[in-house]
Amino acid sequence: MAIIGLVGSNEEDRRALSLAAGEAGHIVHSAAQLGEAVELLRSARPRLMVVVDSKEQDGALLLREILRASPLMPVVVALKKRDAARAVSLMRIGASEVVAPPWTRESLRSCLSKSLRFEGTSIGLAPPASRRGASFYFFAVLAFLACGLAVATLQRRIRLQEQSERAARRWDLPYQHPSTLAFDGASFWVVDWFTQSIYEHSAQDWSVKRLIHFPSETPVAVAFGADSAWTASASGAISRHMRDDKLTRVQSYREPGATLGLAFDGLYLWTCDGRSGRIHKRLNDGQLSVVASFPYPGLKAAALAFDGKTLWSLDAGNRELVRHNLERPDEASGRVALAEYRDGRYKPVGIAWDGQAFWTVGESASGGPARVFRHALRF
Repeated sequence: MAIIGLVGSNEEDRRALSLAAGEAGHIVHSAAQLGEAVELLRSARPRLMVVVDSKEQDGALLLREILRASPLMPVVVALKKRDAARAVSLMRIGASEVVAPPWTRESLRSCLSKSLRFEGTSIGLAPPASRRGASFYFFAVLAFLACGLAVATLQRRIRLQEQSERAARRWDLPYQHPSTLAFDGASFWVVDWFTQSIYEHSAQDWSVKRLIHFPSETPVAVAFGADSAWTASASGAISRHMRDDKLTRVQSYREPGATLGLAFDGLYLWTCDGRSGRIHKRLNDGQLSVVASFPYPGLKAAALAFDGKTLWSLDAGNRELVRHNLERPDEASGRVALAEYRDGRYKPVGIAWDGQAFWTVGESASGGPARVFRHALRF
């Protein structure tokens, strides 16, 4: 735990960053203007300062003034929008770290931890140099070069291993417009909304095993039970299907909202309404009766999944997985940031649990093929 100073002109920005830093275990003192920040440095004696870079308040100016008042103070700059050039510029003038939006607990915790390890520069008297022979310096240089070569070799090996592991955890798909992902116990299923088709993929190598076309609807979500499958369409209907070769539809239910996610827990069918921002708990009866409804505890839900114990959602707005309290799904019992979507190249749209790991499917921002990722979650 550390005392942290926070400077930002917008109250909502200060509240969001204070909450994220507080969840990471730190005490936050905030200020709206530079003068208040300088006074905060004297009174609260924070170990680190966080500065919001916005149109109303230039983060570079705040950074310079804080470093002028306290030269060894680590300063983290929070950007209001992603800008690599701006981040590099701020790092050059003295920022210890730059955190880009969205400001999640995980991303802020990482930046704060790195910055808090900064201890400044110490000044001491150097002992008088002793006389050493040329051979000593020769062997010292050789030892230094050998250590450098060993470190470079190790780093290259680690980098190649990480690249290999990343390549083994992702697959490109032969279509471009995925809208959901599901696992039926043996195969993965992905819906392509553009072609109004559902693809069945092998769980071993993601090869296409079957293609089912839905000419009368545009499916956007799918879930599987023991003897039934459910789909939600863009028109607002939820349909029940047989588990046969063609997923024959046996019943359809009209819904007033826009269902984006489906998950079956063995007893109840869970649905997520993107229009109202609510999660519905439904009976597996002839009307899919809603027995409970809860507000979604995130920014923008994209899909639902059940891992055998509890309910999970894919939050496309925060690019994270959210674990829900099954009794009160409006309470998030855990959140995991998805590093695979941090660069914005893919938009997360679907989630599935295969019994061992979570998978997500993303739509390419550049119009390329869709991609699936296997995630190793850590809390």
